[in-house]
Amino acid sequence: MNRQRRILAIDDDPLTLRIVERVLQKHGYEVHTAPNGHEGLAKAQALKPDLVILDIMMPGLDGFQVCRKLREDPETAVITVLMLTARGAIDKPASDPVDFAQRVRDQLKGYRVGASDFLTKPVKAAMLVERVQSLIWSGGSPD
Repeated sequence: MNRQRRILAIDDDPLTLRIVERVLQKHGYEVHTAPNGHEGLAKAQALKPDLVILDIMMPGLDGFQVCRKLREDPETAVITVLMLTARGAIDKPASDPVDFAQRVRDQLKGYRVGASDFLTKPVKAAMLVERVQSLIWSGGSPD
């Protein structure tokens, strides 16, 4: 029996949260949002989502810290994490080599703290849906 998949989006940008929420709800996902890392951790603990979409750069707890805390808690350790970055795509070299190097460091750090994948802001709806579907299917059974 199929059940509606639960997603938690954590981002300090209200526009990004609205876009993620609307796009994924149109595709049948139950979407919850949190405007910061502290609230996001509390919601992750309460909701036990199938996937967390997590911005890297947030005030207070940044995305790396939130991801690390999710992994340290046995109740949330298995939740799949998709990180969002505003720094640009790693496979699209920037004109500034320092910026490109920082993007590489961000992704490596994200993988070290437990992220499963990355998307670049602004998020394109089709790419978001494809990544979410792929991560949810790879994280367990479809029902």
